[in-house]
Amino acid sequence: MQPTASPTPFEALIKPNLMRLLIQQPVWALVFATFYKSLDMTNRSEVDLHFGFWQYVIANLIASGVALGLGGLLWYGLARHYWLRDPAARLRLEHEGMYAVLPIPVAIAQALAMFIVCAPLSYWIWTRYMDWTDSWTPLVLNTTSFKTSLVFNAFACIVIFSVDVFRVRAHMQRLRAEKADRLHVEAQLQRLQAQMEPHMLFNTLANLHALIETQPATAQDMLAHLIDYLRATLSASRTGALPLREEMARVMDYLSLMQIRMGQRLQVSVDIPPHLADITVPPMLVQPLVENAIKHGLDPLPDGGWLHISATHRQHNGQNQLEIVVRDTGQGLQAAASTPRESHGHGGFGLQCIRSRLETSYGAQARFTIDAGPDQIGTIAVLQLPSQGLQAPALHHPQAAHP
Repeated sequence: MQPTASPTPFEALIKPNLMRLLIQQPVWALVFATFYKSLDMTNRSEVDLHFGFWQYVIANLIASGVALGLGGLLWYGLARHYWLRDPAARLRLEHEGMYAVLPIPVAIAQALAMFIVCAPLSYWIWTRYMDWTDSWTPLVLNTTSFKTSLVFNAFACIVIFSVDVFRVRAHMQRLRAEKADRLHVEAQLQRLQAQMEPHMLFNTLANLHALIETQPATAQDMLAHLIDYLRATLSASRTGALPLREEMARVMDYLSLMQIRMGQRLQVSVDIPPHLADITVPPMLVQPLVENAIKHGLDPLPDGGWLHISATHRQHNGQNQLEIVVRDTGQGLQAAASTPRESHGHGGFGLQCIRSRLETSYGAQARFTIDAGPDQIGTIAVLQLPSQGLQAPALHHPQAAHP
């Protein structure tokens, strides 16, 4: 896997936040214009002497534009310095967002410097605008002062900054929770592989030992399937999603090993249409269902039975879905539940892991059910996955965007 290129300071500090900051400027201008105009309306006898609504909007846009332009440049210069030279600043950006890049004393000094520069400048620009538009009225001249402008600027800065800080913190908390969920699912996948492979490998090697002298051709075939299976398992453990054909190729290697061990007791049929082979799915979704069907359904029966795997593409609530069905003619859920084995039936770790991984990959768009077959014969496990828009958990995560 190619290493991810390190982002530039602009890509890490500005790009993830620029659109949000630009959009919120006119929004806040409208909010404060509405607030200030409502203050005017409290004295209706003088309302005609006050600003119009859009004059308030323009005044707020001037103040916010100056603050964003000069304040943003000052913040970026300082943040770039710390981001390039202080690894702790990068960690703070990754975990807490843009407002945590600067050390607290530096951030306070930067905010004060920004206010000292931007407040007088925005007041000067606003007064020039009033002169240019000839918008002065006696009441405005009597009530407008630099001190009043400073108070309103300070109030607006505190409100806007506080709201944005809480929004950024909430966003970063959500990203941390999503990352924790993905790591948990990956740990479950690794645990599932650790549980499945030693058991299967031990049985396969025991069978190989028995077949080498009596049936060397069968032993060679079994060894080839084992090598392919282990190679595919290693590859699947390093990715978050893979085409259905690759998942099924690994399942078929596993089934070939089981058929050599069980002989005629295991009959398999597979129906995977070619046009579904390129649909991406999370790894290790089908094999736990197949192993569950063999281990708890077919293997306990003296005569074994049939295992059928199929995939279809259908519409559900207007969305394209891939439906994977694993059906067996084994002893069924009730008999399996009474068997003194670990992780049987729908409560087993492997099946719980499937549910968790589907929730992380697809949210509420995916479904997993396991039910008894007709007349309580065998089981039917059904996976319903959206065939587009997969958000599969990956073992190597690119750096997330930081507000």
